[in-house]
Amino acid sequence: MLSLPLRITPEGQFERTDPVTALLGMVQAMAATSRQAWPHAPWFGLQELFAEASPDVQDHPRLVAALNAAFAGLGITWARVSAVKRAMSRAREERNFDITLLIEGKPAYGSVAASSPIAG
Repeated sequence: MLSLPLRITPEGQFERTDPVTALLGMVQAMAATSRQAWPHAPWFGLQELFAEASPDVQDHPRLVAALNAAFAGLGITWARVSAVKRAMSRAREERNFDITLLIEGKPAYGSVAASSPIAG
Protein backbone atom coordinates (compact mmCIF):
# COMPACT_ATOMS: atom_id res chain seq x y z
CA MET A 1 0.00 0.00 0.00
CA LEU A 2 1.25 3.48 -0.87
CA SER A 3 0.95 6.45 1.43
CA LEU A 4 0.88 10.00 0.08
CA PRO A 5 2.65 12.35 -0.34
CA LEU A 6 5.22 10.61 -2.51
CA ARG A 7 7.96 11.66 -4.86
CA ILE A 8 10.09 9.69 -7.28
CA THR A 9 13.81 9.69 -6.52
CA PRO A 10 16.46 10.09 -9.26
CA GLU A 11 16.86 6.30 -9.04
CA GLY A 12 13.18 5.84 -9.95
CA GLN A 13 12.10 4.72 -6.48
CA PHE A 14 9.10 5.98 -4.54
CA GLU A 15 9.97 7.93 -1.42
CA ARG A 16 7.68 9.47 1.17
CA THR A 17 8.23 13.20 1.34
CA ASP A 18 7.36 16.00 3.74
CA PRO A 19 3.61 16.71 3.37
CA VAL A 20 3.95 20.49 3.72
CA THR A 21 6.63 20.66 1.03
CA ALA A 22 4.61 18.37 -1.24
CA LEU A 23 1.37 20.32 -0.84
CA LEU A 24 3.03 23.72 -1.28
CA GLY A 25 4.76 22.44 -4.40
CA MET A 26 1.43 21.31 -5.76
CA VAL A 27 -0.21 24.66 -4.89
CA GLN A 28 2.71 26.41 -6.64
CA ALA A 29 2.03 24.32 -9.77
CA MET A 30 -1.70 25.05 -9.54
CA ALA A 31 -1.02 28.80 -9.21
CA ALA A 32 1.00 28.65 -12.45
CA THR A 33 -1.40 26.41 -14.41
CA SER A 34 -4.21 27.86 -16.51
CA ARG A 35 -7.63 26.27 -16.14
CA GLN A 36 -7.55 25.61 -19.91
CA ALA A 37 -4.37 23.51 -19.57
CA TRP A 38 -6.18 20.46 -18.18
CA PRO A 39 -9.73 20.30 -19.57
CA HIS A 40 -10.35 17.04 -17.71
CA ALA A 41 -9.54 18.72 -14.36
CA PRO A 42 -10.21 22.47 -14.68
CA TRP A 43 -10.27 22.78 -10.87
CA PHE A 44 -6.49 22.13 -10.91
CA GLY A 45 -5.57 25.22 -12.95
CA LEU A 46 -5.86 28.23 -10.67
CA GLN A 47 -3.52 30.70 -12.40
CA GLU A 48 -6.37 33.00 -13.40
CA LEU A 49 -7.84 32.98 -9.90
CA PHE A 50 -4.48 33.81 -8.32
CA ALA A 51 -3.95 36.54 -10.95
CA GLU A 52 -7.35 38.08 -10.13
CA ALA A 53 -6.57 38.28 -6.39
CA SER A 54 -6.63 41.94 -5.44
CA PRO A 55 -3.35 43.33 -4.12
CA ASP A 56 -5.43 45.60 -1.86
CA VAL A 57 -7.05 42.69 -0.01
CA GLN A 58 -5.12 40.49 2.38
CA ASP A 59 -7.51 37.53 2.92
CA HIS A 60 -8.60 35.51 -0.11
CA PRO A 61 -11.45 33.12 0.77
CA ARG A 62 -12.12 32.34 -2.94
CA LEU A 63 -8.59 30.91 -3.19
CA VAL A 64 -9.16 28.88 -0.01
CA ALA A 65 -12.35 27.40 -1.47
CA ALA A 66 -10.74 26.69 -4.84
CA LEU A 67 -7.70 25.02 -3.28
CA ASN A 68 -9.88 22.87 -1.04
CA ALA A 69 -12.00 21.87 -4.05
CA ALA A 70 -8.80 20.89 -5.86
CA PHE A 71 -7.60 18.88 -2.86
CA ALA A 72 -10.96 17.08 -2.84
CA GLY A 73 -10.69 16.44 -6.58
CA LEU A 74 -7.29 14.87 -5.99
CA GLY A 75 -8.58 12.72 -3.12
CA ILE A 76 -6.57 14.58 -0.48
CA THR A 77 -8.63 14.11 2.67
CA TRP A 78 -5.84 14.45 5.23
CA ALA A 79 -5.16 18.15 4.56
CA ARG A 80 -7.02 21.32 3.77
CA VAL A 81 -6.29 25.00 3.30
CA SER A 82 -7.53 27.24 6.10
CA ALA A 83 -6.22 30.63 4.88
CA VAL A 84 -4.63 32.33 1.88
CA LYS A 85 -3.24 35.80 2.45
CA ARG A 86 -1.32 38.19 0.24
CA ALA A 87 2.23 38.28 1.54
CA MET A 88 3.37 41.74 2.52
CA SER A 89 5.72 43.12 -0.11
CA ARG A 90 7.05 46.49 -1.11
CA ALA A 91 6.52 45.73 -4.79
CA ARG A 92 2.83 45.57 -5.75
CA GLU A 93 3.66 43.52 -8.85
CA GLU A 94 4.97 40.64 -6.72
CA ARG A 95 2.29 37.97 -6.42
CA ASN A 96 3.28 36.09 -3.26
CA PHE A 97 0.76 34.35 -1.03
CA ASP A 98 1.05 32.95 2.48
CA ILE A 99 -0.80 29.64 2.77
CA THR A 100 -2.04 28.12 6.02
CA LEU A 101 -2.60 24.37 5.78
CA LEU A 102 -4.25 22.08 8.27
CA ILE A 103 -2.62 18.67 8.01
CA GLU A 104 -4.50 16.14 10.08
CA GLY A 105 -5.77 19.09 12.11
CA LYS A 106 -2.36 20.66 12.80
CA PRO A 107 -1.47 24.04 11.26
CA ALA A 108 1.45 24.37 8.85
CA TYR A 109 2.58 27.47 7.01
CA GLY A 110 4.29 28.26 3.75
CA SER A 111 4.36 30.61 0.80
CA VAL A 112 3.84 30.36 -2.93
CA ALA A 113 4.50 32.80 -5.75
CA ALA A 114 1.89 33.09 -8.46
CA SER A 115 3.59 33.32 -11.83
CA SER A 116 2.80 33.22 -15.51
CA PRO A 117 0.75 30.24 -16.69
CA ILE A 118 2.12 26.84 -17.64
CA ALA A 119 0.95 26.04 -21.15
CA GLY A 120 -1.22 22.97 -21.64
